[in-house]
Amino acid sequence: MKKIEDHNTLVFMVDVRANKYQIKNAVKKLYNIDVQKINTLITPLLEKKAYIRLTSDYDALDCANKIGII
Repeated sequence: MKKIEDHNTLVFMVDVRANKYQIKNAVKKLYNIDVQKINTLITPLLEKKAYIRLTSDYDALDCANKIGII
């Protein structure tokens, strides 16, 4: 919740084989959201987590509500 409010960022669990370009295109296609930046990490459980920072045109809290995350 802190990332959403303070950093305009959404967090998704993605396929380990997905790269940043593929994640960006999927978010754009599925949710019609412009992405500013993506950071990824692989957890100790071998799951990939993507931190998706949205452009200033979009509010992450509103987008999370539309998607159903919150």
